[in-house]
Amino acid sequence: MKDRPALTLAVIEGLKAQGLNQSQIAELFGVTRQAVSWHVKTYGGDKPLTARQRGLEVWPWITDSRFRVNAVFQRLRDHAEYMLTNGEGLDYLKLSRLKGFYEKLGKGLVVEFDPGIPPHDGVAAGGFAYRERLESDEGLMIRVNQHTHLSDEGRKIWRLPDVLPDPLAGKVRAGKIGEGFSLVPFDPEAASCGDSKA
Repeated sequence: MKDRPALTLAVIEGLKAQGLNQSQIAELFGVTRQAVSWHVKTYGGDKPLTARQRGLEVWPWITDSRFRVNAVFQRLRDHAEYMLTNGEGLDYLKLSRLKGFYEKLGKGLVVEFDPGIPPHDGVAAGGFAYRERLESDEGLMIRVNQHTHLSDEGRKIWRLPDVLPDPLAGKVRAGKIGEGFSLVPFDPEAASCGDSKA
């Protein structure tokens, strides 16, 4: 068996150029995603982190690769990006899924993570579950338990947004969750940008 090269910024950048993400690189080297992120941040010079990388820095749990297949995991990851960018650069699919996720949470629910939660309807790998919102949740969209490590910045990010996504416009629009938010009907004439080329 051939020895793996040491985990260095050059190795990480080379693997990223081949299409791997930080989680896949972490699996390959038998380290956590946070360790890969640390290498990038520490040795990456003045390269700015992406919104996803910044969101994962305030990720409140230690989650291994088996949880990445969960839609809840993916929506929470997208939520962090949304909060850090105000939705700028997020595509229609992400914004649509986030809108549905926010509407679900707006019905008095929060997300709890516990690696011991078994797989259940809608959460193939387990680990995540929707729970009824409690006063002790203090306005967060996640339930703080023994598995949660929440920074001050995380307390700002892991809340429902004040501005909701408008996937049809590819932008965001003001509106409060739980207050009967709905999209206005799409008007193609109002959305026209002049000549359209297929």
